[in-house]
Amino acid sequence: MKHLIMMHHARRVAFSAALAIVTAAPAFAQNAASTQNILHVQLTGFRSNNGTARCSLFNDRDPSAFPSNGDKSFKLAMTPTIKNATAKVDFTGIPPGKYAVVCYHDENSNGKFDENMLGMPKEGYCFSNNIKPRLSAPGFDQCVFDYKGGEQPITMNMLY
Repeated sequence: MKHLIMMHHARRVAFSAALAIVTAAPAFAQNAASTQNILHVQLTGFRSNNGTARCSLFNDRDPSAFPSNGDKSFKLAMTPTIKNATAKVDFTGIPPGKYAVVCYHDENSNGKFDENMLGMPKEGYCFSNNIKPRLSAPGFDQCVFDYKGGEQPITMNMLY
């Protein structure tokens, strides 16, 4: 009798362990898939290799925050170096959706986008879709693109 109870208990433990693995598998698969979602942002046209490039990725949840309200961006990233007037920034683990990117060349590595007294940029900048602003910064709707998931490259050219 004691032997039957132990076998029954062992089956229950094995079933519980199998159930735990089966229910956790989709979560592991989802994490693995989301880390393979990479938006590669290739930046070109830097006037020097000094400093770093800083980028903000905005999604369509708060499009009014684009482009200047970086603390409301979906993700932030920066390059450690600029080489041969180019740099690359990767945004990883992002879900498919609509996004816009703004980047700037922090040439003096002070962590901010420097402007002159009239509010004109002193450092390079660029927007997704390579939008060239006229009198003011473009809106989210001008810079938006579809990110379909997986690995997707975009190229952005610095403006000075």
